[in-house]
Amino acid sequence: MIFSRKGVHQFAAGFNIGDAISNEMNSLRSVFKRIGYSSEIFAENTGPGTDTFVKKYKAYSSKNSDILVYHHSIHSEVLETLLKNKNSKILIYHNVTPGHFFEKYDLKLTYLLRKGREELESLRDKFDKVFAVSEFNRSELLEIGFENVGLLPITYQLPQGKQIKEIPLKNKSNIPRFLFVGRITPNKKQDDLIRFAFHYLKTYGPEFQLFMVGFSSKELYLYREELERMLDFYKLRRNVIITDFLSDEELKSMYQTCDLFVSMSEHEGFCVPLLEAMVHNIPILAFDGGAVGETLSGAGILFNEKRMDMIVELAHRIVTDKDLKDKILETQRKRLSTFSQINPETVLRPVLAQLS
Repeated sequence: MIFSRKGVHQFAAGFNIGDAISNEMNSLRSVFKRIGYSSEIFAENTGPGTDTFVKKYKAYSSKNSDILVYHHSIHSEVLETLLKNKNSKILIYHNVTPGHFFEKYDLKLTYLLRKGREELESLRDKFDKVFAVSEFNRSELLEIGFENVGLLPITYQLPQGKQIKEIPLKNKSNIPRFLFVGRITPNKKQDDLIRFAFHYLKTYGPEFQLFMVGFSSKELYLYREELERMLDFYKLRRNVIITDFLSDEELKSMYQTCDLFVSMSEHEGFCVPLLEAMVHNIPILAFDGGAVGETLSGAGILFNEKRMDMIVELAHRIVTDKDLKDKILETQRKRLSTFSQINPETVLRPVLAQLS
């Protein structure tokens, strides 16, 4: 007789290549399988090229022994279906971006985000175990009455080995190259990055480049169009490049050839690209929005006000002053060394054993 393994299956509103939550689901699936469970991923909306990673949520066939893991970040029909199921359930909270960022650009998305945040209060007693991916997210849940919320940090795969070694740069440009990686969305404030570029141009001249790497969804075409018009208005076409989605190899090359990671984002539940910048030894200059300060945890340089004149001057110092750059990189190496000690398997194994 053949016995099937118990399953730990994950559900989310959507799944897309390169998306932080999708990457986390893939990583957690590996953890669940390593512990000894079968594991699949299900979502309501699935992006192109994802068929080998994810199935439509309606394809899930329930088994009494399954443990269901729900990743919450926006309203989705997945949640209602999941709550009807009597299996053991785990909630992982990635934060819900406040809808006000999107009102000018997409009312449907604004509605889904607002409803996703409203749903949180109704979920307090619906899950057997609740995790948040950062203390910032955890504090939000505690404020609305959740109890016993565990911390499950992002399972980012750092380079193997006891020490994070410097990744050699290739094709290094002789002009400053600034970088931001993240979806093209209003909360990540790519518009402020363009304003940064304009102030840099006025102060230090046109010999620089700013790369904004991230997926641009059709739902937010109005925001993307606004960015394009800003580039024309400020005459920055030569300096600012919006690359859209890049492959892993292309993104790695981008990290390796840039001098400074600049973030103007005003809301992050964690912000994985900050870790990627640390791994690739790029100094970080970031606005202290959402969980950014917690993710950096003393690494890089944070600023609390968007005084573009001061930010531009500091950015220029970092890319031209080797001693300052080295000091910043040392803070980032220390942060990576503590982050690399986090093992999600030790957090999840006893919880899964208790629910099995």
